[in-house]
Amino acid sequence: MTWASIGFFLLSGGALYAYFEYEKRKLAERREAAKNEGAGKPLVGGPFSLVDHDGRPVTDLDYRGKFMLVYFGYTFCPDVCPEELEKMAEVTDTLTNKYGYSQETIVPIFISCDPKRDSIAAIKEYVRDFHPKFVGLIGTHAQIKRVAKTYRLYFSAPPKAVDDDEADYLVDHSIFFYLMDPEGRYVAHFGRTDTSEEVTARIIQQIEAREAKK
Repeated sequence: MTWASIGFFLLSGGALYAYFEYEKRKLAERREAAKNEGAGKPLVGGPFSLVDHDGRPVTDLDYRGKFMLVYFGYTFCPDVCPEELEKMAEVTDTLTNKYGYSQETIVPIFISCDPKRDSIAAIKEYVRDFHPKFVGLIGTHAQIKRVAKTYRLYFSAPPKAVDDDEADYLVDHSIFFYLMDPEGRYVAHFGRTDTSEEVTARIIQQIEAREAKK
């Protein structure tokens, strides 16, 4: 074995070692990124089967291909729900009038968590008071509980909201908008402190990022 062959052997071995170390590092980075992505995306949202404000049975699959902006509330809510739905109306107006997005791109959805008092007719009238593009959804108490659970939404109705004849009660519930992507996957949620401008900006960001991938 000559010195030249020894040098070539050492050089080749060093190059292979560097290559494998590089691949090992990249694999570790990909695993860490996947772990962080999984940890950063909570399991929010899932299948539902409800009735819309026109009395038509709908499921989550009816909204595939569109972003969904989802809010849970009830028509007898004294102040918080109207405030948040006004915000959602502002977001919807901006998306429509300034950016030209229709319900084929994003659909604003109101899901009632008070099925005892919120009839189909009541929900239809209620959502129309805020915006003509709003979709109102309702179901049985059991159906709403299932949907709330999949969205990690807290809501608590007193016993008289289910069993008694009394109609004077409040429903305690979380105050969030949920942004779901066209595959029905969770993207983000927004609370009371998020302004309509901030919500709109985040939605535009998501829509444009998706369009850029096409």
